[in-house]
Amino acid sequence: MKKIIATLALCTSIAGLQAQTINRMVIVPQAGYPQGYAINNVDSVFFTTVGRAAADVTLNKSSFSATGDTLWLAITPTADCAKYRITTVTKARADVLTSPASLESYLDNVNAPDYYQAFTNAQMTGFETPFAAGADYSILTLGYDKYNTPSEISRVDFTTPSTPYLGNPSVSWVATDSTTTTITMTFTPNSDCASYTFCLFEEGTAEQQFEQWAPMFGFANLSDMIKQFGYNVYTSTYTNTWTGLAPGKRYDIYILPMDANDVYAPLILAKASTKKQGGEGIATVDITIGDFKSSDGSYYQEVTYTPNDQASLHRDMIIAADAYNTAEWGEAGVLAYLKGDNPYDPYWNQYGVDNATWNADPSTNYIAFSIAKNINDEWGPLAMKEFTTPATPSAVAHKAPALGNRKPTTEVNVFGKAPRFNARKMGHGIILEQK
Repeated sequence: MKKIIATLALCTSIAGLQAQTINRMVIVPQAGYPQGYAINNVDSVFFTTVGRAAADVTLNKSSFSATGDTLWLAITPTADCAKYRITTVTKARADVLTSPASLESYLDNVNAPDYYQAFTNAQMTGFETPFAAGADYSILTLGYDKYNTPSEISRVDFTTPSTPYLGNPSVSWVATDSTTTTITMTFTPNSDCASYTFCLFEEGTAEQQFEQWAPMFGFANLSDMIKQFGYNVYTSTYTNTWTGLAPGKRYDIYILPMDANDVYAPLILAKASTKKQGGEGIATVDITIGDFKSSDGSYYQEVTYTPNDQASLHRDMIIAADAYNTAEWGEAGVLAYLKGDNPYDPYWNQYGVDNATWNADPSTNYIAFSIAKNINDEWGPLAMKEFTTPATPSAVAHKAPALGNRKPTTEVNVFGKAPRFNARKMGHGIILEQK
């Protein structure tokens, strides 16, 4: 605190001496955007202490029907809570609206009004989108103090009841074929299943995908995501072949059956694998240095990595020679780097010839590396090739990192087609009134 006061005092003193050059006071919050103030309009700056400013919320009961959804709430503002705002969102979205700044931004986006009074049994209605059945939601309040500071968040979670489906909709499945890069599966609905869809994920990643996409797309549950990303809906027996998959990988296929009213039945989880490639011998990689090119003021080096027929997968990189010849890297550092898993890099595991394009600077010494492992997961020798990029007549517009990054390329969507945006705005249009 003393440090902050001293800093402000120093700033004020400087402003007095340099009024012609310093005319703004800027406050930079931990989250959100900087807020600037014209110094000539600032009367004073002071610090104070405010107690907990929150509007504690309790869900008394709920009702969900075709004629409208209603929540009955008790809301109790604390003594230092001058006002509050309220919204209802999917639990997945609430899990990312964890700071007052992020929640305030969302409340601004849905035009959530201010409330000042306490409620013992208020009705909350007017939801723009009906609640999905069998889904998790959250009620969020954001309290403000008398200085209009977004302060504490109060939250209560609830689950909507599932809608009964007609009969017992289900889909049988059988994996009929697989190669190193494809899986073929046949789906057959039963008589109670009016329609179905399905979606493929790398094994164990569906929940992670849900956590990533649900806040953006407004998915209320995993079935919502499967329906959206499955894209196509089928009504009879259908055989699907996924292509462009990774060799030796296990995949989860989620199947969503629906009844005649499009009501979700329980998800069905099918599993399948692609075949491994390679052999039991020594896995090696040949490295060929290609052209050095420029584009939009940036420079790129082409390097081709060609594995032998024993390689199951390989991993590739380039590094500036100066960086390689340090205690941090060297051969041991490169081996540790390439042998480590990197699930967030879509280029990390290569399964065939890799025509890589790396960011690189002109007139710079680099070393290209690659290492492969065979079908038994045994690593082969580390391949390396030193090279020097040619000089260019123009100045370099950027500084490439010591460890080369690939030039961005268009990535293939594992779901097959781009998902359609369909965000739910549960908070817009909410009416809160005592009954």
